[in-house]
Amino acid sequence: MNPSPGLQYVAGAADVLAAFSALIDAAEHSIVLQMYLLARNGDQTTLLPRPGAQPHADQLVDRLIARKQADPSLPIIVILDSNTPANPARTRRRGELIRTRLEHHGIPVLTANLFNNHFDPRRRRLAAMNLHLDPSRVPAKDWVEHQNRWQTLHNVEDHRKNLVIDGGRAGAITSHNFFDPAHDWHENAFVLAGQPARQLWRIARDALSSALTIPQPLRDRPAIDAVLATPPVAADPGDDSELVENEAIRGRLEALCAGAGPGDQVLAATTYFSDLPAFAVLEQAARRGARVRVLIDSIHALPLPPLYSWLTCSLVNHRVVQAATRLRRELPDRFELRVHDSRAGQMMHLKTIARLGPRPRLLGGQANFTPNSFSGAWLETDLETSDPAVLAGFTDHFEHLWGLATTQPPAPAGPLRGRGVDALLAAFARVGLRP
Repeated sequence: MNPSPGLQYVAGAADVLAAFSALIDAAEHSIVLQMYLLARNGDQTTLLPRPGAQPHADQLVDRLIARKQADPSLPIIVILDSNTPANPARTRRRGELIRTRLEHHGIPVLTANLFNNHFDPRRRRLAAMNLHLDPSRVPAKDWVEHQNRWQTLHNVEDHRKNLVIDGGRAGAITSHNFFDPAHDWHENAFVLAGQPARQLWRIARDALSSALTIPQPLRDRPAIDAVLATPPVAADPGDDSELVENEAIRGRLEALCAGAGPGDQVLAATTYFSDLPAFAVLEQAARRGARVRVLIDSIHALPLPPLYSWLTCSLVNHRVVQAATRLRRELPDRFELRVHDSRAGQMMHLKTIARLGPRPRLLGGQANFTPNSFSGAWLETDLETSDPAVLAGFTDHFEHLWGLATTQPPAPAGPLRGRGVDALLAAFARVGLRP
């Protein structure tokens, strides 16, 4: 298999920042950044400030602003999920927001339109759940707050973290949010060229066009129109790498695992793993003779208030850990799950799976192994590739994380605690919530 030209694997938050910065500096015609969270320490309403967090978001924003100042005619657009705040009065820090700083330097910031996500659109008694039925009732200046409340109730998100330049000449997708508490998390990114970069331009253009249909403040419409008018770059033949989005990711994951058998290895790293059908395809691979290793996180690094933290850490990965514990007892030579303990602050935030063997294949990007990532409720971008350098980069990264002292088999849960968590999960399911 020939390497895909320009395709690169990047490991670690600092190197992800360097890769994004290099793309920003290389842009000639346009830059579009899509980011789930782009915020300073303490800018969130639910997440607590993390002690010792570095000014990570500003480092990326500094690069964007410097590029704009060096070339004022270069269109730069930022599209944010409404989990990134727009009202400083509703944050814990109460200072200038990242989006305000960008706009002050001539970089338009738009909020992603979430009405095309998968959710139940029926009218509800709770008025805040009906925003999609009459969006014009919300003033543009208040849009982010209202959509954020609405998206929380429907559990939909634009979870993408992408950067594309020059109509798809190059780009990057990453697991990494540029918000200060994540400055030292274990992350990865895929730098793109060729067909995947062109696909990323189409994704960004569609997101931008969709964002223009909701009532939000628009600054520098000529720059936005200039980006939309940027032609895609010409196609390169012979590249089998491609981007996979939203609902399609589940099918690609299943196909990757279905191709694994004796002599193959499957390496899966995902922060959250709550989707039992996805676990089932890994189990089937192990039963066919593949060696399967799964790495998840304890989720303690999320700076949540105590009750939210306990619920998240206790519930999200519980059922898969139970299933993995049983499978490990049955197939000790072919299956193992380990948990990265992130109490010290560094989260294992990858979302990548690879099949190693005669027909290697990798699928990675932003989609955790959760029902919402696979249903289209959350918008995600993954890369599927057989590129040898990318596979080698992920394999080395996985083995490093697997061997950390903070990565261990899951601690056994007592029967009383296990039944209690099962009861809580059943209660959440009755009201339509699937952690």
